Amino acid sequence: MRGEVLTFEVATGEGAIAGDDGVRYGFAASDLRGATSIERGQRVDFVPGADGRAQDIIAMRPAYVPASSGGAGSGQFDFGRVISRTFNAIKQNAAICFGASALLVGVPSMLTAFGGASFMTGAAESSSPSVVGGVVAYLVGIVLYLIGAFMLQGMVVKAAVGGFNGKRVTFGEAFGVGVQYFLPLLGLAIVAGIATGFAYILLIVPGVLLSIIWSVSAAALVMEKRGVFESLQRSRDLTRGYRWQVFGLLVIYVILSWIVGGAIAGLGVATGGSFTNGSPNLAFNLITQPLVNILSSVVASAGVASLYYELRTAKEGAGVDNLAGIFD
Repeated sequence: MRGEVLTFEVATGEGAIAGDDGVRYGFAASDLRGATSIERGQRVDFVPGADGRAQDIIAMRPAYVPASSGGAGSGQFDFGRVISRTFNAIKQNAAICFGASALLVGVPSMLTAFGGASFMTGAAESSSPSVVGGVVAYLVGIVLYLIGAFMLQGMVVKAAVGGFNGKRVTFGEAFGVGVQYFLPLLGLAIVAGIATGFAYILLIVPGVLLSIIWSVSAAALVMEKRGVFESLQRSRDLTRGYRWQVFGLLVIYVILSWIVGGAIAGLGVATGGSFTNGSPNLAFNLITQPLVNILSSVVASAGVASLYYELRTAKEGAGVDNLAGIFD
């Protein structure tokens, strides 16, 4: 969120910000990042708190100065702010994030779960129709899932960026962006996936490094209307100097995924399956697999948008003004 400082008293360390969303936010000197004081009328970027107070406040540069021209941003990458902004973006755009994810990711996930269970049941009972039907359902579900996942990326980026700049985004506007950038995002995923896959096969370290270097390429493609290879290069430039921080974020995401996966496996055992070769519980899979995919897709997409915004802030100036008009 962005806004303008209304008041700030050095003696008390308290102040107020008029957010671009029309809401007045209080703040304290301890909420400032990279400064101990701030002037009235200063444009700022901040994270709205649930209690109506502004947090993680950064003073914005007077104007955007490209890094290639010798300009520089605050140089400060705030690990906590990326996480906070990610979940704030999801909260502020919950209808778009979860509605789109349920439609574009959840439904295909149910189809793959049904196909997988039908295949395993047919194989166990030596039923050819069930095996064939299961394979077809599974493959169709995978195709629809891939299409939906790329559309969801564009939609969540649209909604998240709108929120960062104090703008409300409708489902229709977000859906239009998802459709518009589906093919470029698909091409980006193919190129990055093949390159990263080979890197993992050859040696795990290069694979992890490429994942970090290209972590915000999708956001760069959508936000800056770049081509596939331009977006990969842009992501490489933005992550340079902050790759350990990006690696830390990826580790947190992987650990959370493991925790969720372990919990789901435990529930599977409790409903009659096993960790290895137990019979599948169709009802259980039809609920849990789509739910996990919906949650992970939303968090991953919003996280990429938040990470991209933070990197732009650190390298090129806080809350860069040209982000506001990207989708106008």
